[in-house]
Amino acid sequence: MHVATQRLILTLATGVLIGGTYIVGKQLLVQGFSPIAVSFVQVAGATLLLQTALHGHGLRPPTDARTLRFFAIAATIAVIGSTLLGNWVLARIPAGIFTLLVTLSPLFTSLLNAAVDRRWPPLATLAGTGLGLAGVSLVLVPRAQAVDPEQALALGIALAVPVLLAAGNVYRARNWPHGVPAPVVSAGILGVQALVLLPLFAGLHDGADLVRLGSVWPLLALLVLVAVAANVSAAYLQRVADSVAFSQIGYVIALTGIGLGALLFGERVGWLFLPALVLVFSGIVLVNRPARAAAPDRGDETLARVGAPAR
Repeated sequence: MHVATQRLILTLATGVLIGGTYIVGKQLLVQGFSPIAVSFVQVAGATLLLQTALHGHGLRPPTDARTLRFFAIAATIAVIGSTLLGNWVLARIPAGIFTLLVTLSPLFTSLLNAAVDRRWPPLATLAGTGLGLAGVSLVLVPRAQAVDPEQALALGIALAVPVLLAAGNVYRARNWPHGVPAPVVSAGILGVQALVLLPLFAGLHDGADLVRLGSVWPLLALLVLVAVAANVSAAYLQRVADSVAFSQIGYVIALTGIGLGALLFGERVGWLFLPALVLVFSGIVLVNRPARAAAPDRGDETLARVGAPAR
C-alpha cells in the first residue's frame, strides 16, 4: 500500500476511534463518575488487555533507559493534556465546544514544528491544515456561541489541551524508539499512564466507588476496547507520518463527535456537516500529499501487526 494512502486510512481510523472514546467517556462523566475514575479505568484496562495480547505472542516493552524515558515523557504529556485536563474540561463544557478546541491541535503542531525547525512548514501542509480548520469551524463555531458565561473559566483552561496535544505530537514524532513495534509502544505508554493515575485514583475513591463502577461494566468494557484500538491505530500512524500529518486526526475527532452525537443521541447536525466533511477530507489528503520519502520503518512489520484491531 502506498504510504500516502496508508496515512490517509490511519488518520481517518484513528480520529474516529478517539472520537468514540470521547463519546463513551462523556456518557460516564454525565452519570456522575469522576474524570480520574474514568481515565484510570480506561488506561489501566487498555494496558491489561494489550499487555496480555502481546505476552501471548512473546512480546514486551523494552526496558532500556532511552525507551523508558520516551514512555515516561509521552505518557506524562498524555495524562496531563488529554486524560486529566481533557476529562476535567469535558465534564464542565459541552462536548461540541471541547471538540472545537481539540481541532486547534494541528495548528499548534504546525507552529511548534516551525519553531523547532526554525522554518515554515510546506505550503501544502499549511493549506491542508487551514482547510481542515475551516471545515470543522463550519459546524462547531455556531455551537460555541451557546457557551454559558459560567463556563468561561473552564473554556479558558481548555485551551491548554490542544497545546499539550501538539507538544505530544511533536515529541513522539521526533523521539520514536527505533525498532519497537507500534502495539508495544502503545502498551508502554498506556502502562506508564496507569501508574501515574493509580495513586490519584486510590486516594480519591473507596470501595463504594468501585462497586458503582462495576454496575456500568458494559460501558467500561466498550471504553477499554475502543481505547486499545485507538492507541494502536495512533501508534501505527505515528510510525508513518510526521507530527503535522498525525495531528490532522483532530479534525476527524471533531466531526466524529458530531456524527455520533446525531446517530446515538438524535442531536441536530445541520446542512453544513456535508461541506465540512469535504473540507476536512480534502485537507487531510493535501497534508499527506507532499512528495517526500516515506518515514523509515521503526519496527518489524510482522511483529507490528500484533494486537492492531483497526482519542
